[in-house]
Amino acid sequence: MKLKRTLTVLFTVLCFALWIIPIHQVLAQEKQLTKKGLIPFDYLDELEANVEVNLTDKLINLVTKTVSSKPEVAELIQMIDGIYLRTYGKYGHAESEMIKYYQDKLKKNKWEVLVKIKDGSKNKHDEIVEISLLYDEDVAYGIFVILASFDPDEVTLINIVGEIAPDRITGLLKNLSKFSMTDIDLEGTLMAGIDLNADRDTIPKYILSVKVEEPPVIDGKLDDKCWKTAPQADGFTHEDTGKLVKDQTIVKLLYTDKAIYVAWEIYDSEPKTIVTNKELDSRKFLDAESVCFSIDPFHKHQSRPRILFMVNPFDQQKFERLSLGNQKKPKLSNDWKVITKIVDDGWVAEMEIPWKAIDYPDTTDPIQMGINFSRKQKRTGENSWWSNIGVEKQYKNDGNWIRVIPPSKSSRLQGMIDTIKKGRYHTRLKFSLPY
Repeated sequence: MKLKRTLTVLFTVLCFALWIIPIHQVLAQEKQLTKKGLIPFDYLDELEANVEVNLTDKLINLVTKTVSSKPEVAELIQMIDGIYLRTYGKYGHAESEMIKYYQDKLKKNKWEVLVKIKDGSKNKHDEIVEISLLYDEDVAYGIFVILASFDPDEVTLINIVGEIAPDRITGLLKNLSKFSMTDIDLEGTLMAGIDLNADRDTIPKYILSVKVEEPPVIDGKLDDKCWKTAPQADGFTHEDTGKLVKDQTIVKLLYTDKAIYVAWEIYDSEPKTIVTNKELDSRKFLDAESVCFSIDPFHKHQSRPRILFMVNPFDQQKFERLSLGNQKKPKLSNDWKVITKIVDDGWVAEMEIPWKAIDYPDTTDPIQMGINFSRKQKRTGENSWWSNIGVEKQYKNDGNWIRVIPPSKSSRLQGMIDTIKKGRYHTRLKFSLPY
């Protein structure tokens, strides 16, 4: 009787175990699928990946065991919970549809595109380099990379999950070989075919263009999400000596189809002197401490044509358009916005410059523009530059803004026509084409 009862209990326990194990597996799978930053490779087509890699946190520790003693690798390992990769040995119509599927999924889940490059000059499909992030404040929970090329003919998708510092993303992609994958030289890929002016006297400086869907609010706080991962210009040097100045400046640059956005962090080791000079500086702009964003939209490496956007710590702004002597000036707007704030360690400025304030090449292809950032510090009398053009203003040493895709000029004109059709203007208007 006892044996029968024991067998009955054992049978009941076994049945319960067999019942609970699948539930536990399902729950584990659901937890994995809902993990923040994870995009499941669930494209329901007959495409079969040539290479599949699924590294969970435990496997990451295993494959990186030989290199985990290196501090830079150990830091990356701590940030990552999983790396998932699929490579397809062909880039055709089916693969193009698969890419669109994942792009739509990323957009639906509110991922933001950090880098997006398309080159359709060689084949009917665009060659693509696209990196998207799911991030909040100072942490990226997911990175999704799409690489599609014809040489070699393949498509690669990479999903990295964890809590990753935004400033470590490029370094992480360049060190994927530590995780038994192929490194992604993002910088080298973006710079391919770029001419940084071989005649320059200094080391080329450039900043990658990043287009965002949601622009920052111009309030001088610089706390918008888009500024967290925006490319930055730093390392300002003295105009005369070429050496790094003590009080540095950091500038970040973004754009949308409507405007260019510039964020300035201007450090000062004696910030109280900024307030002291307010009354004096308000009398004459040229006497004030100020910063300047200079843009050469046609990438001429010359003093003209270019446009200067200047501001001092007290919200006084100045706009200057330098045109060639015999050049007919286009009808452009001088309507741009800037907010400044004096803070504990200096002052900040946030600019919004509509594209309608700038003349630029009419193209739908990525282009380069000449840019520079400069600062005049009143207390020290120092002039400093991001890309130093020196006292003699050698504009061939300007910095470069690469792979910019400005809005179509025809779309700007259509916007004017649509505005009139909607009856926003009730007076009789006479206007000519802006270009």
